[in-house]
Amino acid sequence: MASEAILQAFAFVWGAVWGSFLNVVIHRLPRDESLVRPGSRCGACGTPIRWYDNVPIVSYFVLRGRCRACRAAYSPRYMLVEAACGVLTLVLFRATVLPLDPETFYAGALAWLWYQVFLYALVAITFIDLEHTFIPDEVTYPTIAIGLLGGFLLPGRDGFEQLWGAVGGAGFLLAVIGIGWLLYRREAMGFGDVKLLAMIGAYLGWRALPFVVFASAIQALLAAAAAMIYRRVTGHQPRLLMTLGEVDDKFGVEDEAPDHLREKAALPYGPFLALAALEGMLFGGDLFWRFADHLARWLFEATS
Repeated sequence: MASEAILQAFAFVWGAVWGSFLNVVIHRLPRDESLVRPGSRCGACGTPIRWYDNVPIVSYFVLRGRCRACRAAYSPRYMLVEAACGVLTLVLFRATVLPLDPETFYAGALAWLWYQVFLYALVAITFIDLEHTFIPDEVTYPTIAIGLLGGFLLPGRDGFEQLWGAVGGAGFLLAVIGIGWLLYRREAMGFGDVKLLAMIGAYLGWRALPFVVFASAIQALLAAAAAMIYRRVTGHQPRLLMTLGEVDDKFGVEDEAPDHLREKAALPYGPFLALAALEGMLFGGDLFWRFADHLARWLFEATS
């Protein structure tokens, strides 16, 4: 249908525009800069970027990734964030709004808008944590509140399941931090990860948490292994990896890691929690329980 095609095109453009704004958030929020003033400008020469040079995705290719005034190169991350937000917003639109039905359209559109807050928060957190190794409260706290509010107000949601998801997500990682403190006398992970998992639970509910925790851990281990192989083969330190000593020095930790731990590898965990949450949102957060059910049936049949 032509109307569905037009709406899907709108959803992609809408997401790309929000991706452009997220680039501002990713760059300015960790630096405690205003998200509104000044307007977009070149980071090299300070020239304000005109509106026709600030069209999401398109302007990057028209200008070949360079400033029109000074020809300084822009990071391709800006275009990739815009494109990713456009694609993900479109996928989310197709999952929540289509096929068009007058009886369900408004409920689907509200769900689409509600999930977008979660989606864009995950994108911002991913890139901020990758670059600055921290997760800003300015993103997690409002998203937790919006997630819980939508759980109680939007049709078809179970607010209490999401409330328990927020509590359970925070409680699980607090327990991990406590165990790490008992074993190593230091935090096993940052409190930003605690708030992020609470945010994920506030949107996806407690049933999604086992999948998110399991999938994020596996993907983080695979990424760490790949980074260490890269370091060994090339002799260069990948940006993804830091040592515990470098983490302590960066954040001015007084109780530094013991000497035998200072060279241990560390990596930001937030991006892997965000990736697993995105997978759970798009493919169903109950994947863990379905797998456990199949495994239990297989074991029962194998032993009977």
